[in-house]
Amino acid sequence: MVPIRILVVDDSVVIRKVLSATLSADPELEVVGSAGDGRIALAKIAQLHPDLVTLDIEMPVLNGLETLAELRKLYPKLPVVMFSTLTERGAAATLDALSLGASDYATKPSNTGSGAEASTAIRAELVPKIKTLCARPAYLPPPRPVVPVRRPAHRRIEIVAIGTSTGGPNALAEVLPRLPRDFPVPIVLVQHMPPVFTRLLAERLNGRSQIRIEEGSAGATPCPGQAWIAPGNFHMTLKRSAIGSRLELNQDSPENS
Repeated sequence: MVPIRILVVDDSVVIRKVLSATLSADPELEVVGSAGDGRIALAKIAQLHPDLVTLDIEMPVLNGLETLAELRKLYPKLPVVMFSTLTERGAAATLDALSLGASDYATKPSNTGSGAEASTAIRAELVPKIKTLCARPAYLPPPRPVVPVRRPAHRRIEIVAIGTSTGGPNALAEVLPRLPRDFPVPIVLVQHMPPVFTRLLAERLNGRSQIRIEEGSAGATPCPGQAWIAPGNFHMTLKRSAIGSRLELNQDSPENS
């Protein structure tokens, strides 16, 4: 199998080394080059023709957002994974990057001083995203016919639940602003994102939508015309009570990663 060719772009020498070593250790991946700023990265893309680029956000000369904007003009279909920090500034920039056409993002390991821990975090989060974005064409069985869903006439819809991951923020930005202020039932959302990111996503979507959108909080009562996004690192559940349903949060074991 021909390995996936990756260009690593980050102004930190330590991050470049850790990323390159970890990714190259996987036989399905090959780091073909690295760059310390956006201008060098754009030149190396033209030389190396990578299958995917990992792109830091805060860099000199051309930062990640500026580089992404130029990259998308020249290579509209090249997968780009933003590598961002778990901070408010990093989260805001990541959401900007996704709206500019980034394919996905991964968060930088919090402890880059420990090579083993950093490598483990990269293997767990970044490597699967690279392989998904660069999956080689394979035989797919023909699609099954769509079976209409029949809802019993005596049952009414009480709530809408939406689950999203890769591509989710941009999809939500398309869907939620189209819903009317008087949408008849509450909406609950799970977007695969870490803490801070989910709060900023809720704030951005709320500013663009007619319905009210917030990050979920324990004890909140879902109401029609409102949407609640599960906070990062929490499960959000609904519990019925005598006065209606309410949201509950817990940090039980992760499900589906």
